[in-house]
Amino acid sequence: MQECRFILLGATGDLALRKIFPALYRASLSGLKPNITACARSPLSTPEFLDKLSTKAKEYIKDLDPKAWADFAANISYTPLDFNKPEDFKALKSTHPNTIIYFSIAPAFFAKACQKLAAVGLNAPNIKIVLEKPLGTNLQSCKDICAQIGKHFKEEQIYRIDHYLGKQSVQNLFYLRHNNPFLAGLLSAHYLDHVQISVLETLGVESRGGFYDPMGALRDMLQNHMLAMLALSTIPANTPTEHTRQAKLEMLRSLKPLNQESLKSQVVRGQYTAGGGFKGYTEEEQVNPHSQTETFVALKLELEHQNWQGVPFYLRTGKRMGASLVQVVFVFKGPPQALVYTIQPQCSLELQLQGMGALKSTLDSGMDAYERLILEVVAGNQSPFNHQDELEAAWRFVDPILQSWQENLTPLLPYAAGSFGPKAAFDLLKQDNREWFVHV
Repeated sequence: MQECRFILLGATGDLALRKIFPALYRASLSGLKPNITACARSPLSTPEFLDKLSTKAKEYIKDLDPKAWADFAANISYTPLDFNKPEDFKALKSTHPNTIIYFSIAPAFFAKACQKLAAVGLNAPNIKIVLEKPLGTNLQSCKDICAQIGKHFKEEQIYRIDHYLGKQSVQNLFYLRHNNPFLAGLLSAHYLDHVQISVLETLGVESRGGFYDPMGALRDMLQNHMLAMLALSTIPANTPTEHTRQAKLEMLRSLKPLNQESLKSQVVRGQYTAGGGFKGYTEEEQVNPHSQTETFVALKLELEHQNWQGVPFYLRTGKRMGASLVQVVFVFKGPPQALVYTIQPQCSLELQLQGMGALKSTLDSGMDAYERLILEVVAGNQSPFNHQDELEAAWRFVDPILQSWQENLTPLLPYAAGSFGPKAAFDLLKQDNREWFVHV
């Protein structure tokens, strides 16, 4: 049985109730024994909080075992916490050798929380903090947030969580090549014509309009999740697992900057309109009716790295698309042939060969991403988490795109809900005599 002290800030929020507590419960079934202090502003007693938590657990945890839940809940206490009251933080003092503080709070409160924690000694070397994205809205704001956190916590104490990186199916983008030398040889510039990465959602913004409208698809999905997937797809196959963070950073730093011309010709942005019985984006709840926020992005990029010279990467992501799909497609030179790695809706690996049809294998997508990442924090393994330099490298590539949109160099194109994006996204590949791969 592995023990830890787990302090959860923002414990009454949707993320905590829907993802973090279920993940901790599942981890407890696997042998983790967390002593949990749940903290939020609500003036609740521990029994009141546990009643609320138990109700949500029945909703979010499949096959909930009442006895196992009771054993898990017995190790949870609730402490009201106001960030403006330094005395509230004194109740959180911990001497446990493995203490984890999870920030399930808005990034705007990260700096204040770190300051208050440090004031009561909760930044000692044995203490680890877990930060939820997003960290900033551009390169400078990311640097500012990280600098404030860095005043109180060292880099080796910080775990910047990206639940996409926690998915075993996403990590397998690296292990697929790492554990199969013959594939590593094929998935290289010598044999590949290009690579496509698609993250498509049939859902709109639902009830997240207030969060999504200031962010958009480029910040919400492409800057973090998709560039991380690209890095995992391209780092050298012989990279030791403990060096994956440095290898990902090298790939992100090799992203070829987009110049004034390529910003116009290699980037497409769109916004969904009403169609198929769905509202248009600007009709959604909490969305500015005159919003210019993009719900779709497609772009062509290249890596200035010796292993990937001459191989273009095409990325696209959008909401209210014609299919729900997360997929990486390695397209080989010559006749249409590809290795298709699908993450969602079902994890699978498919080899499409000319004259042979498709050879497909369904894969186990592994344990829940949050459970896996929490266990990695307990173990002190930072490899599945973002280093500050990785975040900055991704923002450094994305910032010129955001700037060009502010100058309206790339028009905001409409696309009907239920389609696969603006026509210009298809032209992006057609001009190179290629097509988007769509396979569900």
